[in-house]
Amino acid sequence: MRRLIASEFVTLDGVMEAPGHDQHPDGKNAWALRYASADQQRYKAEELSEAGAILLGRVTYEIFAVFWPTAPKDEGFADRMNALPKYVVSQSLRTVAWQNSSIIKGNPAEKIAELKQQSGGDILLFGSADLLNSLIKHDLIDEYRLMVFPVVLGSGKRLFRDATDVTHLELVDTRTFETGVTVLTYRPGDRVPSSKYVEAFAWTQEQQRSWQAAQNTDRVLATVLFTDIVGSTERAAALGDQGWRRLLDRHDRVSRAEVERFRGRFVKSTGDGILATFDAPTRALRCAFGLNAGLGEFGLAIRSSIHTGEIEFRDDDIGGIGVHIAARALALAGDREVVVTRTVRDLVTGTDLAFSPLGAVGLRGIPGEWELFAASVGSHVGLGS
Repeated sequence: MRRLIASEFVTLDGVMEAPGHDQHPDGKNAWALRYASADQQRYKAEELSEAGAILLGRVTYEIFAVFWPTAPKDEGFADRMNALPKYVVSQSLRTVAWQNSSIIKGNPAEKIAELKQQSGGDILLFGSADLLNSLIKHDLIDEYRLMVFPVVLGSGKRLFRDATDVTHLELVDTRTFETGVTVLTYRPGDRVPSSKYVEAFAWTQEQQRSWQAAQNTDRVLATVLFTDIVGSTERAAALGDQGWRRLLDRHDRVSRAEVERFRGRFVKSTGDGILATFDAPTRALRCAFGLNAGLGEFGLAIRSSIHTGEIEFRDDDIGGIGVHIAARALALAGDREVVVTRTVRDLVTGTDLAFSPLGAVGLRGIPGEWELFAASVGSHVGLGS
């Protein structure tokens, strides 16, 4: 069985974007090249010579396909990159011109699992943060080689998403190059680690009460609205980076205006959606319906989730269990659907709002079951059971 090895360049603050001269949104590219050294180049050449194939996401593939066919022949690296079989995961690419490349369509996890069952050398995954994060939850990555560069970038796409589940790894090797760049090699751990210090430094009830008292000064009751764009990955692939950025800018402008119209607070953009708060659930619902209509004029379909509960302020952001509940409920919303918790349904006033029960579900990481409803504008309020 072949192994899938994620071999990644990463800064101290976790950024993996634009290690070479590829585009960075703030122009902070080529940070890895500035630390390149002969011993590091030999290491990467040896790694590639031992591999049997390369796996890439669409964006990383397109960057590599432009550069490597005419790249300098340093340490034989370019020749090997061009000669190895390359698999690109994409639902939008129709053809690939880089030699020895093929497209993986359909269910990527299933297709990659099949690739691992084939004979041949290990498969190297380069860059491709979105693909990497999607494979983590399927336990398909057998080894992580993180080449850590002694630089803090401050912005850019990070290797591991904020929503990544807890993943325990075992450090199996370290190597440091003459420029201070270090390779940390990890493999998935077979157990959750423990230590006597977990119990020794457990907080007492008094400490917990003191901390909660301090935190409660920044807690309020609010209605939380999350949205995201349906099919954002496919839309971004079809439009390209610049076209997608222009559409996202338009999405953010419309979203800010709609949140302000219903006297809400626009907390932040989440990349392909928004997080906002309101002082009443009815306003949050009106805003969600308005966003569906307004963004639909630009050909954008969104899904929304709403929950009312306690939140805590964290500088310009918000947190707390109320935020987590709304975020988890969003994953259960369909195309143009507004999903709300029972709390929202019970609090809402307004005779033109209707609620269809979706049943009681478990929300990942949230205790208990939660009753969810699909909200719509109707002639009456359907309260369900």
